[in-house]
Amino acid sequence: MNLKLRQYRERFEMTQQELAKAIGKSFRTVQAWEREESYPNAEMVWKLCEVFDTDPNDLLGWYEEHPRAGAPDLTDAENEIVSCYRTAAPQWRTNIAMTARAAA
Repeated sequence: MNLKLRQYRERFEMTQQELAKAIGKSFRTVQAWEREESYPNAEMVWKLCEVFDTDPNDLLGWYEEHPRAGAPDLTDAENEIVSCYRTAAPQWRTNIAMTARAAA
């Protein structure tokens, strides 16, 4: 499992202590998750997703490895743009979409 907890926490400019308080866990628990010494249970994954406004697939690093049926294969640059959008803080997603539209 590739828990992207630290990336999200830093993107939202939260300390481990602030995140722990937001989800009702200890600082040590968040620290252990970030070090991948232990992992959150399903309930905690959902709480983390609520805090970071994301879905479990992204937080847990689970990605679809094959394009959807009928969808064209994306170039590396297109995949990078999609990845940036998916991992961006919510306030930046609108800017990314507007920039892409303006550039098209």
